[in-house]
Amino acid sequence: MSTETTTHSSLGQKDGIDWKRVLLSRELIVAIFIVAASLIATMMSPYFLTIANWKNILIGISIEMIVAIGLTIVLVSGGIDLSVGSVVALSGVTITLIFDAGGGTVLALGGGMGVGLLVGVVNGAFIAYVKLNPLITTLGTMAIGRSAVYIMSGGYALSSIPASYKIMANGSVLAGIPNLILITVILSTVFHIAMWRNVWFRKFTFLGGSEIAALRAGIDVRRLKLAGYVLCALLAATGGAVVVARLGSSFPNTASGMELRVITAVIVGGCSIYGGRGTVLGAALGVLFLGLMNNILVLNSVSVYWQGVASGCVLILAVLSDAIINRGN
Repeated sequence: MSTETTTHSSLGQKDGIDWKRVLLSRELIVAIFIVAASLIATMMSPYFLTIANWKNILIGISIEMIVAIGLTIVLVSGGIDLSVGSVVALSGVTITLIFDAGGGTVLALGGGMGVGLLVGVVNGAFIAYVKLNPLITTLGTMAIGRSAVYIMSGGYALSSIPASYKIMANGSVLAGIPNLILITVILSTVFHIAMWRNVWFRKFTFLGGSEIAALRAGIDVRRLKLAGYVLCALLAATGGAVVVARLGSSFPNTASGMELRVITAVIVGGCSIYGGRGTVLGAALGVLFLGLMNNILVLNSVSVYWQGVASGCVLILAVLSDAIINRGN
Protein backbone atom coordinates (compact mmCIF):
# COMPACT_ATOMS: atom_id res chain seq x y z
CA MET A 1 0.00 0.00 0.00
CA SER A 2 2.87 2.30 0.82
CA THR A 3 4.42 1.54 -2.54
CA GLU A 4 1.17 2.34 -4.33
CA THR A 5 0.86 5.61 -2.44
CA THR A 6 4.42 6.55 -3.26
CA THR A 7 3.94 5.66 -6.91
CA HIS A 8 0.70 7.65 -7.07
CA SER A 9 2.38 10.61 -5.40
CA SER A 10 5.32 10.55 -7.78
CA LEU A 11 3.00 10.34 -10.75
CA GLY A 12 1.06 13.34 -9.44
CA GLN A 13 4.28 15.31 -9.08
CA LYS A 14 5.36 14.25 -12.54
CA ASP A 15 2.07 15.32 -14.06
CA GLY A 16 2.41 18.60 -12.17
CA ILE A 17 -1.36 19.20 -12.13
CA ASP A 18 -3.17 19.98 -8.91
CA TRP A 19 -6.73 19.32 -10.10
CA LYS A 20 -8.31 20.56 -6.89
CA ARG A 21 -6.51 23.86 -7.26
CA VAL A 22 -7.49 24.10 -10.93
CA LEU A 23 -11.17 23.42 -10.22
CA LEU A 24 -11.24 25.97 -7.40
CA SER A 25 -9.21 28.61 -9.27
CA ARG A 26 -10.79 32.03 -9.62
CA GLU A 27 -10.07 31.99 -13.36
CA LEU A 28 -12.24 28.92 -13.89
CA ILE A 29 -14.97 30.26 -11.64
CA VAL A 30 -15.07 33.59 -13.52
CA ALA A 31 -15.06 31.72 -16.85
CA ILE A 32 -18.09 29.71 -15.68
CA PHE A 33 -19.85 32.93 -14.67
CA ILE A 34 -19.08 34.40 -18.10
CA VAL A 35 -20.60 31.38 -19.84
CA ALA A 36 -23.65 31.43 -17.55
CA ALA A 37 -24.16 35.17 -18.03
CA SER A 38 -23.85 34.73 -21.79
CA LEU A 39 -26.49 31.99 -21.83
CA ILE A 40 -28.89 34.10 -19.78
CA ALA A 41 -28.23 37.17 -21.94
CA THR A 42 -28.88 35.14 -25.10
CA MET A 43 -32.33 34.26 -23.80
CA MET A 44 -33.01 37.87 -22.77
CA SER A 45 -31.92 39.57 -25.97
CA PRO A 46 -31.66 38.31 -29.57
CA TYR A 47 -28.90 40.83 -30.25
CA PHE A 48 -26.46 39.52 -27.65
CA LEU A 49 -25.07 36.53 -29.53
CA THR A 50 -24.20 38.41 -32.70
CA ILE A 51 -20.80 39.10 -34.21
CA ALA A 52 -21.42 42.84 -34.17
CA ASN A 53 -22.27 42.87 -30.47
CA TRP A 54 -19.29 40.76 -29.43
CA LYS A 55 -17.03 42.88 -31.61
CA ASN A 56 -18.31 45.96 -29.77
CA ILE A 57 -17.78 44.27 -26.39
CA LEU A 58 -14.18 43.30 -27.16
CA ILE A 59 -13.31 46.70 -28.61
CA GLY A 60 -14.94 48.40 -25.63
CA ILE A 61 -12.90 46.49 -23.04
CA SER A 62 -9.59 46.46 -24.92
CA ILE A 63 -8.11 49.61 -23.36
CA GLU A 64 -9.05 48.52 -19.83
CA MET A 65 -7.59 45.08 -20.50
CA ILE A 66 -4.23 46.60 -21.48
CA VAL A 67 -4.23 48.72 -18.32
CA ALA A 68 -5.26 45.66 -16.28
CA ILE A 69 -2.02 43.89 -17.25
CA GLY A 70 0.06 46.57 -15.52
CA LEU A 71 -2.22 46.70 -12.49
CA THR A 72 -1.94 42.93 -12.15
CA ILE A 73 1.85 43.24 -11.88
CA VAL A 74 1.57 45.93 -9.21
CA LEU A 75 -1.18 44.22 -7.19
CA VAL A 76 0.58 40.84 -7.30
CA SER A 77 3.70 42.49 -5.88
CA GLY A 78 1.71 43.89 -2.97
CA GLY A 79 1.17 47.45 -4.22
CA ILE A 80 -1.59 49.49 -5.84
CA ASP A 81 -1.67 52.19 -8.52
CA LEU A 82 -4.55 54.67 -8.73
CA SER A 83 -2.83 56.88 -11.30
CA VAL A 84 -3.37 54.63 -14.35
CA GLY A 85 -6.46 56.48 -15.59
CA SER A 86 -4.63 59.81 -15.48
CA VAL A 87 -1.65 58.28 -17.29
CA VAL A 88 -3.95 57.04 -20.08
CA ALA A 89 -5.34 60.56 -20.52
CA LEU A 90 -1.92 62.24 -20.14
CA SER A 91 -0.37 59.97 -22.74
CA GLY A 92 -3.25 60.61 -25.11
CA VAL A 93 -3.14 64.39 -24.86
CA THR A 94 0.67 64.40 -25.21
CA ILE A 95 0.45 62.37 -28.42
CA THR A 96 -2.26 64.66 -29.80
CA LEU A 97 -0.30 67.84 -29.00
CA ILE A 98 2.81 66.46 -30.70
CA PHE A 99 0.79 65.67 -33.82
CA ASP A 100 -0.73 69.15 -33.62
CA ALA A 101 2.77 70.64 -33.54
CA GLY A 102 3.71 68.77 -36.72
CA GLY A 103 5.52 65.84 -35.14
CA GLY A 104 5.54 62.39 -36.69
CA THR A 105 4.17 59.11 -35.39
CA VAL A 106 7.45 57.95 -33.86
CA LEU A 107 7.93 61.23 -31.98
CA ALA A 108 4.30 61.24 -30.82
CA LEU A 109 4.46 57.67 -29.53
CA GLY A 110 7.81 58.41 -27.91
CA GLY A 111 6.28 61.40 -26.11
CA GLY A 112 3.28 59.40 -24.92
CA MET A 113 5.41 56.54 -23.63
CA GLY A 114 7.86 59.03 -22.11
CA VAL A 115 5.07 60.51 -20.02
CA GLY A 116 4.20 57.02 -18.78
CA LEU A 117 7.84 56.31 -17.96
CA LEU A 118 8.10 59.55 -15.98
CA VAL A 119 4.99 58.83 -13.88
CA GLY A 120 6.12 55.24 -13.30
CA VAL A 121 9.55 56.33 -12.12
CA VAL A 122 8.05 58.95 -9.78
CA ASN A 123 5.58 56.45 -8.30
CA GLY A 124 8.18 53.72 -7.97
CA ALA A 125 10.87 55.96 -6.50
CA PHE A 126 8.61 57.42 -3.82
CA ILE A 127 7.14 54.03 -2.90
CA ALA A 128 10.27 51.86 -3.10
CA TYR A 129 12.99 54.24 -1.95
CA VAL A 130 11.23 56.92 0.12
CA LYS A 131 8.87 54.29 1.60
CA LEU A 132 5.68 56.29 1.03
CA ASN A 133 2.32 54.54 1.11
CA PRO A 134 1.38 53.31 -2.42
CA LEU A 135 -2.27 54.36 -2.05
CA ILE A 136 -1.42 57.94 -1.03
CA THR A 137 1.43 58.29 -3.52
CA THR A 138 -0.55 57.16 -6.55
CA LEU A 139 -3.61 59.12 -5.39
CA GLY A 140 -1.39 62.20 -5.52
CA THR A 141 0.03 61.46 -8.97
CA MET A 142 -3.50 60.68 -10.15
CA ALA A 143 -4.64 64.18 -9.17
CA ILE A 144 -1.51 65.83 -10.60
CA GLY A 145 -1.78 63.89 -13.85
CA ARG A 146 -5.46 64.71 -14.36
CA SER A 147 -4.84 68.41 -13.68
CA ALA A 148 -1.93 68.34 -16.14
CA VAL A 149 -4.27 66.94 -18.81
CA TYR A 150 -6.71 69.84 -18.36
CA ILE A 151 -3.88 72.38 -18.32
CA MET A 152 -2.28 70.97 -21.48
CA SER A 153 -5.55 70.65 -23.39
CA GLY A 154 -7.15 73.81 -22.04
CA GLY A 155 -10.13 71.69 -21.13
CA TYR A 156 -11.01 71.06 -24.79
CA ALA A 157 -11.00 67.97 -26.98
CA LEU A 158 -8.03 67.76 -29.35
CA SER A 159 -8.31 66.03 -32.70
CA SER A 160 -5.15 66.59 -34.72
CA ILE A 161 -4.68 62.87 -35.40
CA PRO A 162 -3.51 61.76 -38.87
CA ALA A 163 -5.47 59.00 -40.61
CA SER A 164 -2.35 56.83 -40.80
CA TYR A 165 -2.21 56.74 -36.99
CA LYS A 166 -5.90 55.88 -36.58
CA ILE A 167 -5.36 52.70 -38.59
CA MET A 168 -3.34 51.31 -35.68
CA ALA A 169 -6.56 50.72 -33.76
CA ASN A 170 -9.32 50.86 -36.36
CA GLY A 171 -7.67 48.95 -39.19
CA SER A 172 -7.47 45.19 -39.65
CA VAL A 173 -4.56 43.02 -40.79
CA LEU A 174 -5.91 39.56 -39.90
CA ALA A 175 -9.22 38.03 -41.00
CA GLY A 176 -11.20 41.21 -40.40
CA ILE A 177 -10.29 41.29 -36.69
CA PRO A 178 -9.73 44.91 -35.55
CA ASN A 179 -6.10 45.73 -34.78
CA LEU A 180 -7.14 46.97 -31.34
CA ILE A 181 -8.34 43.48 -30.38
CA LEU A 182 -5.18 41.88 -31.80
CA ILE A 183 -2.92 44.26 -29.87
CA THR A 184 -4.80 43.49 -26.67
CA VAL A 185 -4.68 39.71 -27.18
CA ILE A 186 -0.96 39.76 -28.02
CA LEU A 187 -0.04 41.89 -24.98
CA SER A 188 -2.21 39.80 -22.64
CA THR A 189 -0.75 36.53 -23.94
CA VAL A 190 2.86 37.70 -23.73
CA PHE A 191 2.54 39.04 -20.20
CA HIS A 192 0.51 36.06 -18.99
CA ILE A 193 3.22 33.67 -20.16
CA ALA A 194 5.92 35.93 -18.71
CA MET A 195 4.22 36.09 -15.29
CA TRP A 196 3.72 32.32 -15.39
CA ARG A 197 7.05 31.09 -16.75
CA ASN A 198 9.69 33.83 -16.63
CA VAL A 199 11.91 33.81 -13.53
CA TRP A 200 12.22 37.58 -13.30
CA PHE A 201 8.49 38.22 -13.63
CA ARG A 202 7.71 35.51 -11.06
CA LYS A 203 9.68 37.57 -8.54
CA PHE A 204 6.72 39.98 -8.38
CA THR A 205 4.53 37.19 -7.00
CA PHE A 206 7.26 36.18 -4.57
CA LEU A 207 7.60 39.80 -3.42
CA GLY A 208 3.85 40.12 -2.86
CA GLY A 209 3.78 36.88 -0.89
CA SER A 210 6.43 38.01 1.57
CA GLU A 211 8.73 41.00 1.23
CA ILE A 212 10.94 39.69 4.04
CA ALA A 213 11.32 36.33 2.31
CA ALA A 214 12.14 38.12 -0.95
CA LEU A 215 14.89 40.10 0.79
CA ARG A 216 16.34 36.98 2.33
CA ALA A 217 16.31 35.31 -1.08
CA GLY A 218 18.57 38.06 -2.38
CA ILE A 219 15.98 39.91 -4.46
CA ASP A 220 16.56 43.64 -4.85
CA VAL A 221 13.11 44.55 -3.54
CA ARG A 222 13.37 48.29 -4.12
CA ARG A 223 14.46 47.93 -7.73
CA LEU A 224 11.75 45.33 -8.36
CA LYS A 225 9.05 47.60 -6.93
CA LEU A 226 10.30 50.45 -9.11
CA ALA A 227 10.22 48.20 -12.17
CA GLY A 228 6.65 47.13 -11.36
CA TYR A 229 5.34 50.70 -11.23
CA VAL A 230 7.24 51.63 -14.38
CA LEU A 231 5.75 48.67 -16.27
CA CYS A 232 2.28 49.57 -14.99
CA ALA A 233 2.60 53.19 -16.13
CA LEU A 234 4.05 52.20 -19.51
CA LEU A 235 1.13 49.86 -20.15
CA ALA A 236 -1.29 52.63 -19.14
CA ALA A 237 0.51 54.96 -21.57
CA THR A 238 0.12 52.27 -24.24
CA GLY A 239 -3.59 52.31 -23.49
CA GLY A 240 -3.56 56.07 -23.98
CA ALA A 241 -1.80 55.74 -27.34
CA VAL A 242 -4.34 53.18 -28.49
CA VAL A 243 -7.43 55.05 -27.28
CA VAL A 244 -6.34 58.15 -29.23
CA ALA A 245 -5.97 56.03 -32.35
CA ARG A 246 -9.39 54.49 -31.77
CA LEU A 247 -11.29 57.74 -31.14
CA GLY A 248 -9.25 59.97 -33.44
CA SER A 249 -9.01 62.58 -30.69
CA SER A 250 -8.15 63.04 -27.03
CA PHE A 251 -10.48 64.32 -24.33
CA PRO A 252 -9.51 65.73 -20.93
CA ASN A 253 -11.91 63.34 -19.19
CA THR A 254 -10.61 60.27 -21.00
CA ALA A 255 -10.29 57.23 -18.71
CA SER A 256 -11.87 59.10 -15.80
CA GLY A 257 -12.68 56.48 -13.15
CA MET A 258 -10.93 53.76 -15.14
CA GLU A 259 -8.59 52.94 -12.25
CA LEU A 260 -11.48 51.76 -10.07
CA ARG A 261 -13.10 49.75 -12.86
CA VAL A 262 -9.84 48.01 -13.71
CA ILE A 263 -8.94 47.32 -10.07
CA THR A 264 -12.41 45.80 -9.66
CA ALA A 265 -11.89 43.60 -12.72
CA VAL A 266 -8.41 42.48 -11.63
CA ILE A 267 -9.65 41.52 -8.17
CA VAL A 268 -12.67 39.74 -9.65
CA GLY A 269 -10.20 37.78 -11.81
CA GLY A 270 -8.43 36.43 -8.74
CA CYS A 271 -5.71 38.95 -7.97
CA SER A 272 -5.36 39.32 -4.20
CA ILE A 273 -5.40 42.82 -2.72
CA TYR A 274 -2.86 41.50 -0.22
CA GLY A 275 -0.40 40.54 -2.96
CA GLY A 276 1.21 37.22 -3.86
CA ARG A 277 -1.60 35.88 -6.04
CA GLY A 278 -3.02 36.71 -9.45
CA THR A 279 -2.64 36.12 -13.19
CA VAL A 280 -3.01 38.20 -16.33
CA LEU A 281 -5.48 35.61 -17.64
CA GLY A 282 -7.63 36.12 -14.54
CA ALA A 283 -7.46 39.90 -14.97
CA ALA A 284 -8.53 39.57 -18.62
CA LEU A 285 -11.47 37.37 -17.62
CA GLY A 286 -12.42 39.88 -14.93
CA VAL A 287 -12.44 42.73 -17.45
CA LEU A 288 -14.49 40.62 -19.86
CA PHE A 289 -16.99 39.72 -17.12
CA LEU A 290 -17.59 43.35 -16.17
CA GLY A 291 -17.81 44.29 -19.85
CA LEU A 292 -20.45 41.61 -20.37
CA MET A 293 -22.43 42.86 -17.37
CA ASN A 294 -22.50 46.40 -18.75
CA ASN A 295 -23.44 45.15 -22.21
CA ILE A 296 -26.31 43.06 -20.83
CA LEU A 297 -27.64 46.05 -18.91
CA VAL A 298 -27.51 48.23 -22.03
CA LEU A 299 -29.22 45.62 -24.23
CA ASN A 300 -32.02 45.37 -21.71
CA SER A 301 -32.49 49.16 -21.56
CA VAL A 302 -31.27 49.45 -17.96
CA SER A 303 -30.07 52.95 -17.08
CA VAL A 304 -26.31 53.43 -17.49
CA TYR A 305 -26.21 54.76 -13.93
CA TRP A 306 -26.83 51.25 -12.62
CA GLN A 307 -23.53 50.06 -14.10
CA GLY A 308 -21.64 51.65 -11.22
CA VAL A 309 -23.94 49.93 -8.72
CA ALA A 310 -23.33 46.57 -10.38
CA SER A 311 -19.54 47.08 -10.49
CA GLY A 312 -19.48 48.20 -6.86
CA CYS A 313 -21.40 45.13 -5.70
CA VAL A 314 -19.10 42.84 -7.67
CA LEU A 315 -16.03 44.55 -6.16
CA ILE A 316 -17.34 44.14 -2.60
CA LEU A 317 -18.14 40.46 -3.19
CA ALA A 318 -14.72 39.86 -4.78
CA VAL A 319 -12.85 41.54 -1.90
CA LEU A 320 -15.00 39.67 0.62
CA SER A 321 -14.19 36.31 -1.00
CA ASP A 322 -10.51 37.28 -1.13
CA ALA A 323 -10.55 38.08 2.60
CA ILE A 324 -12.25 34.75 3.38
CA ILE A 325 -9.68 32.85 1.33
CA ASN A 326 -6.78 34.61 3.06
CA ARG A 327 -8.35 34.03 6.49
CA GLY A 328 -8.67 30.35 5.64
CA ASN A 329 -5.04 30.18 4.58
